[in-house]
Amino acid sequence: MEEEKLKYFEKYREIIRDFDNFLETLKTPQPYWFRVNTLKIQEEKLIERLETKGFRVEKFGGINAYRILEMPVKHPGATVEYSLGYYYIQDLSSMAPVLALDPQPGERILDMAAAPGSKSTMIAELMNNSGTIVANDIGVDRIKSLAANIERLGITNIIVTKKDARNANFGGKFDKILLDAPCSGEGTFRKNPWGFQGADERGHSILGRQQKMMLRNAVRHLSEDGIIVYSTCTYSPIENESVVKYGVENLNLKVLKIELSIPHLEGVKEWDGEKYEMYEKCIRIYPHLVDTGGMFIAVLAKQ
Repeated sequence: MEEEKLKYFEKYREIIRDFDNFLETLKTPQPYWFRVNTLKIQEEKLIERLETKGFRVEKFGGINAYRILEMPVKHPGATVEYSLGYYYIQDLSSMAPVLALDPQPGERILDMAAAPGSKSTMIAELMNNSGTIVANDIGVDRIKSLAANIERLGITNIIVTKKDARNANFGGKFDKILLDAPCSGEGTFRKNPWGFQGADERGHSILGRQQKMMLRNAVRHLSEDGIIVYSTCTYSPIENESVVKYGVENLNLKVLKIELSIPHLEGVKEWDGEKYEMYEKCIRIYPHLVDTGGMFIAVLAKQ
């Protein structure tokens, strides 16, 4: 069953460097990562509490990101500290788009596809609960989980909206916009290999069209000197570099260089006959480079 599922990724052999190692990594379970909610507790104090309980964790560089090596519970959410909102379970790869966004206190930020709130709540934490975040999603159940996380973490600067990000009016301009677009989710394979569906060529194309519509709407809401971070947790160039190329050629956008300490590779140069001139400024995070999920990120601004 596992080998059958892994065959799906063969279509990316030519674009993923060290592909065999990548494939071997997909056979291993993905570890849990978390970040400390510094709105409620200092990093050192939480780590001390968790280690007293039998957790063994490892910090990633200078980032507020911890990998769980050992834990005394079946799930890292089964602690009093989690219930109190002292930490949020979030993959290192999922933190990367927010680090690229670099939110600052007092800014006005839009998260177009926010639920369940991993990135919105991280943005709020980095802004120290100041400024304004509009966290949008279209699904009722997803919004419920978003609202629950906002409350648990003690966040007060997020406004939740339920709108179709492809064409909705979010009321004015924003300093920064995060478009973590709905995608085929190939980068999450290690979390649930048995339930993985992926997408065929038609599926990638449908998603790509929706992502382009969302990007077009993001540009409508961007201030003149603002930035858009476009990200997905998938590997398909149709959903990644192709969407960025559309933004450059049709929406008068430019691609900015990303400074990120998380190990990554540059974007794909060519796929299925389509060339991507701006590929060097896009980044791709792969599980064989760092023990987390897959992620694509591009930072965009108006020309």
